[in-house]
Amino acid sequence: MARAVENGRYVAVLGLSVPLELALFHSLRRTRPASALFGSALTIFGLAVLAAGAIPHVVTSRLSDLYHADDASLDEQATLVLLWQANQAMFDALLLVGLLVMPVGVILFGLAMRRDPAFGKVAGNVSVVLGVVGLAAALVMLVDPLSASAALGVFALIGFHLIAGWKTYRLSTTN
Repeated sequence: MARAVENGRYVAVLGLSVPLELALFHSLRRTRPASALFGSALTIFGLAVLAAGAIPHVVTSRLSDLYHADDASLDEQATLVLLWQANQAMFDALLLVGLLVMPVGVILFGLAMRRDPAFGKVAGNVSVVLGVVGLAAALVMLVDPLSASAALGVFALIGFHLIAGWKTYRLSTTN
């Protein structure tokens, strides 16, 4: 039950990021329409892939229950271990795709922000740097799936959303 609640919150947070991506597109389409469009499309696609990655986690609790059942035979437990590993591989693949796609969108948003006087070069440059850090972390994860670089990529994306969200909020209150 706790796993379902955790994943429900995770999907909700990802879903709440979509309005920010659309607001950024709306704000930045005047100065760099291509960067704003593709940045928005890539980040929303990345959010959808990350949200889909929450679904395999729900399966793990059921697999765990079956594995630890009193009547589970050794053969059944061995099969459940393989199912667990396959489930984990699906999660890892979805996480990796989301962490590869979203930073490219963040970089494009950053490039658009640099040209927009309302956002400014500082917010744009920080966004580009966070996007590059996130992309580098995802590439490290691609080469070494056991590395902890996914956490760095996630923190870079969170940092971007905090900065872009705050900047977008400030701009909406001044207009």
